[in-house]
Amino acid sequence: MGAPNIGQGIGDIGNAASDIFSGIEASQGDQIKAEGLQAEATNYTEAAVLAGQNEQFTVQSTAVQQYQAHRNLEKAQGTTAAEVGAAGETTGGSAQDIIRGNVQQGAIQKQLVGQQGLITEAGYTEQQQADTTMAAYSSEAAQQEQSLGRTSLIGGIIGGIFQGGAAFAAFAA
Repeated sequence: MGAPNIGQGIGDIGNAASDIFSGIEASQGDQIKAEGLQAEATNYTEAAVLAGQNEQFTVQSTAVQQYQAHRNLEKAQGTTAAEVGAAGETTGGSAQDIIRGNVQQGAIQKQLVGQQGLITEAGYTEQQQADTTMAAYSSEAAQQEQSLGRTSLIGGIIGGIFQGGAAFAAFAA
């Protein structure tokens, strides 16, 4: 057996401590990333819920707007019938043309409101699906970061143990 290598042993102890602290630091960093990703997943989940609610609000709003369009048509029809009747033209030509034109315009208006409602609903549905997907991805990434954190900690401890063994060997030599 040779003389103990004190300098090497002290260096190995320093390396052991460094490995352990590096593992702890990396683990903490990974855990912080995981917490951030989990918060992001929560926000995406909340956004998905809101998009679903907005879709339902659009359904209700579209129904109200279509009812209003129908009501306006009925009101216009009544006004036209009263005006035509007051003018003494209860049947024939221009009176029927005016009433027919009102019906056509009312139907077009109702269809436009309905179509715009469907487009808006589809947008909210798509947004809800995208937010749900992003929430799932963020949750998965958070789990992976937590796993990396555990691996970093274990790796640092194992590295520290090996360096400690090297220090022991240097002192024992």
